[in-house]
Formats: sequence, C-alpha cells, structure tokens
Amino acid sequence: MHKQGALAGQLDRLWVAGARASRADSAAVQGVVSALNATLQPDQVISDRERLLAFSYDATGERHWPDVVVFAQSAQEVETAVQIAAAQGVYILARGSSSNLSGGTTPVLGGLILSLTRMNHIRHVDVLNRQAVVEPGVINADLQVALQSWHFFYPPDPASHRISTLGGNVAENSGGPHCVKYGVTVNHIIQLEVVLADGRRLLTPTARDYRVGLDITGLLTGSEGTMAIVTQITAQIAPQPEQTATMLAVFASVDEALHTVSAIIAHHIVPSTLELLDKKSLEIVESFVHAGYPVDAGAVLLIEVDGPSAVVQAQTAAIADIAAQGGAHEFRIAQSALEADALWKGRRAHYGAAARIAPHLWIQDVTVPRPLLAEMMRDVIVIGQHHGFNIFCSAHAGDGNLHPIITYDPANADEVARMRQADHDILAACVNRGGAITGEHGIGIDKLENLALMYGPRERQTMSDLKHAFDPSGVLNPLKVVLPPPVRPSDPHWEEPSDHTWTPNTAQEASQAVMDARQAGIQLSVGGYFTGWAMTGRPLTTPLSTSHLRQIVDFDKDNLTVEVEAGMSASELAQWLRHEGLQSPFLPYSSPKTTVGGMIAANARNWRHAYLLGWRDVVLGVEWIDGRGQILRFGRKTMKNVAGYDVTKLAVGSWGRLGLISKAILRLRPLAPQRLLGYTQSDTVDRLLDMALQFGASASRPDGVVITRLKPGQAQLWIAHESPGAEPTKEWVEGQGREAGLTWTWLEEDAWVSWEDERTRLWQQALQHGTYAEGGVLPTHLSHVINRVALDHLFIVYPASGAYEIFAGPNDVPLNLEGLSRRISEGQYWQQPTDGWDAIEDRIRHVFDPDGIFGPSKSRT
Repeated sequence: MHKQGALAGQLDRLWVAGARASRADSAAVQGVVSALNATLQPDQVISDRERLLAFSYDATGERHWPDVVVFAQSAQEVETAVQIAAAQGVYILARGSSSNLSGGTTPVLGGLILSLTRMNHIRHVDVLNRQAVVEPGVINADLQVALQSWHFFYPPDPASHRISTLGGNVAENSGGPHCVKYGVTVNHIIQLEVVLADGRRLLTPTARDYRVGLDITGLLTGSEGTMAIVTQITAQIAPQPEQTATMLAVFASVDEALHTVSAIIAHHIVPSTLELLDKKSLEIVESFVHAGYPVDAGAVLLIEVDGPSAVVQAQTAAIADIAAQGGAHEFRIAQSALEADALWKGRRAHYGAAARIAPHLWIQDVTVPRPLLAEMMRDVIVIGQHHGFNIFCSAHAGDGNLHPIITYDPANADEVARMRQADHDILAACVNRGGAITGEHGIGIDKLENLALMYGPRERQTMSDLKHAFDPSGVLNPLKVVLPPPVRPSDPHWEEPSDHTWTPNTAQEASQAVMDARQAGIQLSVGGYFTGWAMTGRPLTTPLSTSHLRQIVDFDKDNLTVEVEAGMSASELAQWLRHEGLQSPFLPYSSPKTTVGGMIAANARNWRHAYLLGWRDVVLGVEWIDGRGQILRFGRKTMKNVAGYDVTKLAVGSWGRLGLISKAILRLRPLAPQRLLGYTQSDTVDRLLDMALQFGASASRPDGVVITRLKPGQAQLWIAHESPGAEPTKEWVEGQGREAGLTWTWLEEDAWVSWEDERTRLWQQALQHGTYAEGGVLPTHLSHVINRVALDHLFIVYPASGAYEIFAGPNDVPLNLEGLSRRISEGQYWQQPTDGWDAIEDRIRHVFDPDGIFGPSKSRT
C-alpha cells in the first residue's frame, strides 16, 4: 500500500509512525536551512527537491524524502549542524554510502541528512600500537589498500567493502566473510569520537581491557546512528598473515556442503572464511562475472585459511581430505592471487548478479547456530514455495549467517504482500531455531515490526530506554532499531517472602531476592572478581551471591559455544572445556573461587590471549536480573547478531552496578594440540618492552605476551601460544631473542598455573596490606609508566593492550601516574572519572536500577 504522494518503492509504514511522531513543520525546516546556509559553504547544503531524491533511499530501494542534506567536512561542522537542527526539533540522520540493506538511513520522517562522505581521511596508522585513526567517510577497501604498505590489514570486510564507509560499518556492526575467525566490527573498534544529540563532541572510553566505565563504545557500535553520530574511529588493525590459501569445494547438494562445514570445525580447524552458494546463486553469478564457478553443481564452498605457512599447508591438506569424504566431486586450490581474486569476485558479486533478474530484490539476513544452517535453509525453501517464490541463498556458512533472496515486483500489490509474509515467516523460523533475526544488516525500519519475535516487552523497553538515555529529545534517526512496546510492562509480581534468600538457586529466586531488597529498602552488593568495596568502590552492603548458580546450561560443541550459570568456577569451566579439546579465552586455570560472572563483570584480563579487546570478544549473550527484579535476556549463541542494541556489551565491565549476571553464553575456540610457554629476562625493562612491541607488529606473533617484575630486580618477558603452529613460533621467537642478545627458557605448558597463582597472591596482598593500582596507555607509552615506578614496586604490564598493574606499599602509587584508572589502598578507593560520560552512565544505570538497589549513581555519591 502506498501513501498519497509517496515515492515508488515506499512500503506502508503507518504501523511504525502511527501517532508517535510526525515530520517537522515547514517553518522549523526553513529555519534550519537558513542557518546552515549562513554557516556552511554553498556546495555543502542541498534543499531543492530534485537533488534530495538521491538521498531518499538506501540499498533497500524504499524511498522517503529528506528536508535538507549537509555535506560535513569536519567534526566541528557535524557539531554545528546537529546543534542547529536539534534546536529546531528537526530530525538528524547520519549517512555514508547508504549501502545498508535495512532502511537504516532512509528519512521516514524527513529531516536533515548529514552526509559524512567528505570526511574521508586516514589520519594516522600506528603499527606498533596496532591501530588506525580514520574519519567515518573512509571507504573500507581504501583502508585495506592503505594498510598494505605496512603489511597490515583491517579484518572486517563486508561484501560492500568497495563502497561502504567505515562509519557505516560501525553504525551497522558489519560482519563479512572473514568474521568466522576474526569477529565483526565491534571486535576491532578501540574508541570512537562522537557527537551527541545535544551537539557535544566526546571520545568514548577505550574498549581495551583497562576500561573502568561502561562499554559505551560497544553499545554505540551497531546502534545505527540512533544514539550518536560518529566523527572519528580508532580501529584495531592486524599484521597480514604469512600465507593465505583459497579453495573451492564443489558438491552435488547443499546438505553435503554444510555437513562438510561441520566436519571442518569438528577437526578443530577455524578457517578465516567459509562461504556457501547454492545452485541458483551459482547460475546467476557465473552468467554475470564469469568467475569459473560450476553451474551444474548443487552448491559450492569458498574456503580460506591463513596463518604461518606450515599451518596453512597442513590445514589445506586436511580440508581437501574432509571435503572428499563429505562428497566433494571437485576441489580447487587457487594457485595465484589472480585465481583467488576471481573466486572472491564471484562471491562478492552475488547481490549485484541477483539484481539483474528481477525488478526488485528483498535480501534477508538471518543467523542461526551453525549446525542448524541446513535445517534453516530447508525452512526458507519451503516458506518460499508456500508463498509462490523461488528463493535462493548465499551463506556465511562458517558463522551460520544466511542471506535468502526474494525477487518481486514492487508494482504488484499482491506480490508485495506475499513477499512481506514470506519475510516474516523466515524470521519466525530463524527464531524458532534459536537464531537472530538479523546477523549483519541491522534492524533499521526493515525488521522493526518483527523485533518482538526475538525480544520480549521488557528487553524492548530496556532498549528504548537506552536510546532515550543518549537522545532524550529523540532527534537522532527516529523510528529505527527499536520502538517501545505499546504499554510499559509492569514490575514483576512481588510476594511476601518467608525469609530473604541472598544465595539463590535459580534466576527466578535471584529475581525474587532483588524484589525483596527493593521492597525492604535493602541495598545489595553483587560478588565479582574483586570483592566488596574493592569491586564497587563502596562498603559492603547485603551480598547477593551466585555461588549456587554453577550449572552448564547448554554445550554446543559443533557451534563452538557454551552457556553457563554465572556462579560456576572459571577454572573448573576451563578444565572441563580442556577435556573437550576446547577453550574460552580469558578463563584462568587457577583461582577456583573466581566465577565466570565475576570475571565478565570485572572485564578481567588474561595475558594468554593478549590481542583481544577483552571479554566483550568472548561473551555472545547474557541473562541478568536488573534492579526491578526483571529477568532480562540479550544476545544469542550466534557470532553475528545485530537485532536491536548490543546490550550484552554493557554487562562486560559493569561491576555489579547494573544487576546480577545469572547466565552467559561464551564463544569457544579449539585447543591447539601443541602449546607454548616461555620467558626471557633482562635488567632493562625497556629492552623487553621493545621486543614485545615488535612481536605485536609481526604476523608470527605469539597469542600472549606480558612483562612482569614479580620480584624486585627481576624483570621477565613471557609469551604464550595456544594456536596451531606452536613450533614455528618457537623457532621465530628464539631467532628474535638471538638478535637482541636474549636467551629463552621454555617451560611445561601448565607452568602458567603457578604464574597465575603468584599474581593472585600479590593482588590479594596489595589489597589487604598495600596498594593495588591499574591503568592503561598506548603500548608505546608503557615505558613512561615503568620509568616512574619505584624500583621495589612489583608490576605487570600488558604490551598488547597497554594495560598495567602495580603492587606497592600503602599509598605509594601517585594519582597523577599516566593512564591510572583505579587505585585501591587500605580501604580507600579511587577511580578515574569518565570525562563527559558520567551523566549518561547515570542514565544508563537508572534504566536498569532506578531505585539504586545495586548502589547510588556517581552523581549521588
């Protein structure tokens, strides 16, 4: 159904708008246009209707008129434009290349389109600190090309990488084919500069493991411009792998191909890509780009592995055998970069090829646990047949991400209605399979009406409240991502308890405990990695313990996920996973009292996986009990999930201030058959730090690296390697040591347990009788910190992230130490304020804990 005066391709959005919102009045719009014209250059402002047409749609093709377009050329101009528009109540939508497929940049209610494509400068590349600072209008592929001269790359590479901007990638939390190994955009964003709805420009707290505030960077990534506008991105980059092998396996059926995917993972091989095209996709792609795909095949897998040469060669041979056993009747290995590019050209051309065969496409995006992908593809085919469509699919098979494509004619009302019903049924089937209704395309306006399939009214209300915490006036990209439920859900029913239960056995008992405390005016303390006042920065109140929540809820070995209750011992879980041939980064092998939930809440670092940003890279979903006693569930056991806001990120490093974590879904990795642990030592800490920084910039780097002085006058550089190919890394490390005049000592693989025990002992001793301090700087600035530490102070520095820990006597650590974020000394607690974010952090806390059950806000302390 088309509204009067609507553009061709516009769908009926009355269900979205209703009486909730309307376009700004013409006088307000004219006031904004006049102010912008008076402030900016003539070629930066567009307000004539003909040229506005080009900004009325994104890759979905659905069209809605904007009122004015501004081409910002600097962060200062973004600030100015936001202040002008917000003052008049005119909506503001940031826009890059608008290649997104969810309608996220379509101006449903008009407003100001803020184009960031002219902000396209790569400001700084720093290989020693492994980061690039870029403006939001930089094209993803342009950054990749620029990094090649440093032998580095930026892992997230969506199919649209040749046209999509990094600002758009952040807004959508884009994935792409390489995320099965490397993760999605959020796993590579260190920090953002953003302009808020009130026109203030701020840097978000770092996402590195020394962050002490809430993970605002993680929450904003994937928020589709509804909370803030990104003006600068600090992205984590990685050394190019030593070798890459690209393979094509040809099968008679989709089932054979997907069984082969499961077999590859079962052999503890995690390729950098695992892509699938079905028969119809092969036909249309091959006729479009002539990539050399066999059009008579039932399905093909495009497989890529990368890493040290010896590892790549071994994995390539193993995959060839697995594919043959799985029924592959042809297996090719690209013999040159040109051949590999041809294979990739076909995969990346899938959407463009499909666009040639129908007036319009509806491309969907769902993610299910990887072992259920075959069943989900069968669901899609049956749904298509039921509604009269021949749906065809491509898939990021390695992470369970499926893209069904429906061809339809938007001028045919019956066909549009059937398409939308098929679309809804596909999303419902996905949720029934335990998946997410969107893996990498976002919610935008496309899936707003279907978000309730995945999240209940409490979760959707929480997301809506979080939007309001950042954008109280609602001017940023309205009617996108999430809408509040029609009626706010009532608080959980409170019953008079026979006795208070502060050690619950279930999430339901924990919910009742919080309601009891709220009714009685009792303030609760949630246990964690630090204890009592050390964790919360305030004296202990009534402790709410998770010690009875110790079960493994779901173990999906084929999907490489485990769901556990938060009170489970972290070391017990690590040992249990080890027997299964798996591991979850950051789990310790010692410290039996340390719980999984406590480590997540504390964002506790683990040096053996130094190049991850922290628990945010491991936790896929959480269940927690908020200050109302509501049981909230966010996330899924899928690597990709951009349904609504990534509220899961707020649990990581929340320190018990947003509620009690009761369950967590963790991403797993295969345990390498060979593992490596060793150290070298030197009287000069700077010498060790220089070597550690060189490690980080190399493709041969070990997984873990740390520098310690756990005894006065004895500084050591430790490395750990838990990925395949330990022996080549050992030889390379020894070669680096000879060049620096250092000798390496190799230990038994379990020797790090005693290392972790010693760190725990020092930490407890400093908390009880001295000072514990921690913070973080750029890794290249760690020497500034080390040189200011007294000779008798013990310390640990983490050269991969720039974090440091100091164990000293009472009040020995100065508050003005560079990067110091927390100091605990003789019962006194100091934490660096998060400049500019305290008010928003308070509002976020109020969303989850309006009565301060888990502690007062900063503004009230």
